[in-house]
Amino acid sequence: MKCSIRVASIVLLPMGVIEEHGPHLCLATDIYTAHIYCLSAVKKLEDKGLSAIIAPPFYWGICQAGKGFIGSFNIRPDTAKALLFDMLFSLKDFGFKTVFGINSHGDVEHKITAVKAFKDAHEQLQITACFPYDGFMTDFLGFPKDAPYFYKIKESNLQISTARVPDAHAGDIETATINAFYPGLVDTEKAKNLPDVALGDNFEAWMFGGQLKQLSPQGYLGSPANYGNINISQYIEDCAYRISEAILVRLT
Repeated sequence: MKCSIRVASIVLLPMGVIEEHGPHLCLATDIYTAHIYCLSAVKKLEDKGLSAIIAPPFYWGICQAGKGFIGSFNIRPDTAKALLFDMLFSLKDFGFKTVFGINSHGDVEHKITAVKAFKDAHEQLQITACFPYDGFMTDFLGFPKDAPYFYKIKESNLQISTARVPDAHAGDIETATINAFYPGLVDTEKAKNLPDVALGDNFEAWMFGGQLKQLSPQGYLGSPANYGNINISQYIEDCAYRISEAILVRLT
């Protein structure tokens, strides 16, 4: 974030956690991924005539699903919520009035915490502070789906991976993303030799019970070895387009 930026700019806030991502990816995979999305989304927004900047990332999110692994920091929800609110407060104090969270971490507790922080920021700070709407999360937890602290990113129609086992955590898509933009942070030789690990019917045990270590002792779910078959440019382009369109819709 440069001091010369215009405070009328839209702020994109990359969000994630410091968390293990198998034996082949770095702990900051989610943060780097969110930042990659932001870089591409900024270009899309500028093409539409909107000034947008990327804030320093929020990376002390919640690691409920991946707890128990070295590298997955055990941050309390109250701590994470307070820190995120303070970041939003600081952005408001700098003069920014419009902030969109760009989240790259799917943990349930992480999303709950983030939604609460954005809700408080929207109501208490009187700024436009929006977190991505997630139908499963909002319906399950009772947040109103039309709340002003949400913005709705459309689902992708791309079939980006042909792997038999979909990427749930540190699989082929995440591995391909980091390898394309930060190749020094991927152990590709390890990735090529990792067998598929399927989540199967264990979604709730993983997302709500933090049982990733029991489901996958090496801490990944998917097909990392398939990373070379992912058209990552197409994937990022699609993500950036859907994010930017969702922001434009929310602002109109």
